[in-house]
Amino acid sequence: MDGLDGHYKDVRALARGIDILEALADLGWVKPGALSTYVGLDRSSVYRLISTLSNKGYVVRRQEDGAVALTSRVARLADGIRDDELIFQRIGPFMEKLTEEVLWPSDFAGLVGGQITIQASTHNISPMSMHRRLIGKTRPLLNSALGRALLSALPPGALEALLSTALRLDGKDASDIADCAIVDRILQEVRDVGYASSVGLTEDKISAIALPVLVGTRVAGALNIAFFRRAMSPEAAAQRYLIPLRQCVKSIEAALK
Repeated sequence: MDGLDGHYKDVRALARGIDILEALADLGWVKPGALSTYVGLDRSSVYRLISTLSNKGYVVRRQEDGAVALTSRVARLADGIRDDELIFQRIGPFMEKLTEEVLWPSDFAGLVGGQITIQASTHNISPMSMHRRLIGKTRPLLNSALGRALLSALPPGALEALLSTALRLDGKDASDIADCAIVDRILQEVRDVGYASSVGLTEDKISAIALPVLVGTRVAGALNIAFFRRAMSPEAAAQRYLIPLRQCVKSIEAALK
């Protein structure tokens, strides 16, 4: 029991330390007495927490009046958070809800270094998936449902710039990207039917349907539902799942704002 008691005391101290950091973020330079009142802790506890945070480099004390404030070291904590971690924290619950409803896995992909890169995925919770680790994997720009969905929503100037970059990178579908007629035909088909699709393009046994995700006028990425090629056609998948996919996209767009 002594170990458990010690454990809970440590957690409470950590919570109080976080309270101090959050209060300093709100208040800026503040004297310990005022900080004590703000967070509702006695002064001796506040002084001990300030001392610990100061020793770790997260708080600095002003000599003139004894006021304290956060240091730039706190910003380094935020800089250490990866984009895919932030994205999944915001949109993961919506994707998980979608997968619970349709059972098939879903991926969210955005542009990273001119490539379509998966930043969030529910393959790890889907009973219909053969994959578990797709985050960080890239997909072809033109020969994937995710890529087609994203490209179809780009304004002409941005589309031209992206395709030009992709050609220099010599990606998996560089030869198709170089053919303007192929690009125009595929993207017009996506716009006409209202969703992107692929059949065995990324993996021979896998098909997918996808929609672009917009934040205002900016294309933030694309969201798909992936399924076994032998299970159904993209048209059948759209008939069954396009409505919940659209609803999920709307929730993600709101969350990313």
